[in-house]
Amino acid sequence: MRSRRRSLIPLLFLAGCNPSAGLEPPKAATEPVPAPVATPSQPDKPGPDAAAVGNPNRVNQLKDLKVQVVKANGRPIRAWLMDNESKRQEGMMFLTEKDVADDQGMLFVFRDLQVTDGKRGFWMKNCPLALDIIYISPKKQVLNVGKGMPFREESVLPAGDYQYVLELKQGMAEKYGIKKGTVLELPALPTPTE
Repeated sequence: MRSRRRSLIPLLFLAGCNPSAGLEPPKAATEPVPAPVATPSQPDKPGPDAAAVGNPNRVNQLKDLKVQVVKANGRPIRAWLMDNESKRQEGMMFLTEKDVADDQGMLFVFRDLQVTDGKRGFWMKNCPLALDIIYISPKKQVLNVGKGMPFREESVLPAGDYQYVLELKQGMAEKYGIKKGTVLELPALPTPTE
């Protein structure tokens, strides 16, 4: 049982609502990882209460992630900051409707400009929640809004070179008026180290 558990740990890093190609998976931890423990059932309402419970399938628990406010047309979105390789690789993996409120999302920040090659983008493996995947230029202008369908492994492609990606529950981009050309207000963000 122990060897099977260790062999599954690296798989968690390989797939999720994350960049689908061209990234090296993070190295597995060298110390044994305790087996997931049962957690109380998820609360009926989404947001911070659900995040506080934790998800035994996730490496990066929502309650442990920094939250930044992104503004779209003057309206705030509370975004979990995905600013290192482990966080970006996991993305919205294993999150459900109960885990994410309508005014919540994930902001992926890259140290370097992600140059579009027509093959790489974000995918939805292990993501049960349909998403709007919003590619954003270094000037904080929306390049395009892609639709991520649950569990799909085909990449949702960007329309140009991007520095940021904002993921929201599907349909929220339209509700916030986010479309190609929209300029988003992003907070001052630290430069990712990886």
